[in-house]
Amino acid sequence: MTEEPIESLLRESAARLEARAGDAPAARLEAEVLLAHVAGVDRAQLLIRDRVEAATAERLRGLVEERVATARPVAYLVGQRAFRDFVLQVDERVLVPRPETELLVERFEQLLAEGAVPPGPVVDRGTGSGNLALSCCGRRPVVATDLSADALEVARANADRLGTGQGLLLVQGDGLACLRPASVAVIVANPPYVDRSEHAALPEDVGAHEPAMALYAGEGGYRAVFAALVSEARVVLVPGGWLIAEVGQGQADEVMATCRSQGLESVACRSDLAGIPRVVSARRA
Repeated sequence: MTEEPIESLLRESAARLEARAGDAPAARLEAEVLLAHVAGVDRAQLLIRDRVEAATAERLRGLVEERVATARPVAYLVGQRAFRDFVLQVDERVLVPRPETELLVERFEQLLAEGAVPPGPVVDRGTGSGNLALSCCGRRPVVATDLSADALEVARANADRLGTGQGLLLVQGDGLACLRPASVAVIVANPPYVDRSEHAALPEDVGAHEPAMALYAGEGGYRAVFAALVSEARVVLVPGGWLIAEVGQGQADEVMATCRSQGLESVACRSDLAGIPRVVSARRA
């Protein structure tokens, strides 16, 4: 049986990927993720193996060439992405979950630990793959809404596969309009906050492949998106309930000002690992 050395295969693949994006560490990581996928092992197991079958090496080369030629995200190529303690199934119907979005769950957990969350369910507005909703399950009942029926199919598949969706209700709807007034303890939201004018500045794999509905703010841009979100939150939150929202780079100050102008209190922001103000939280008085 013909085999190829893993290390030389990874170097070859990383060099091809680096030529596309110019980021050597990211290229090496992508090569390892793709090889682990085609070999059917964890990345850690690559460290204790010296060689792989030639057929596995050819499958890797095929995925590398697809990545180079089309910029299709690695998460879509392998069909999954890690988020906190989960490995979620993802495809072009949903955004690729990102590490900075984990900050929303961390803020929710912090508020719970402080005893600052009133009784009531959590709502994940625009659930996508279900990453936020599933991370909050087990602590409170969770309602996950999304305008996209396709996204809800992905979220349901992840809940069923992981077995962590107890107390989870999936609802197709636009925003929070499907909810009763004063019925929700916490809203977590990663809304579409990229203005259309920024399309050319996005990485190619994001702009060309991830769903536009989940990426781009509509008419009025991100300001209109967050003004509507805060207005909806004021209606559906119980007194003392919290809105926790992800914001784009350079948007935090305006979003915080919107929260204050609409009567929310305890307005705060947390930065991601790159130092970018990323998660705004505010409480209904």
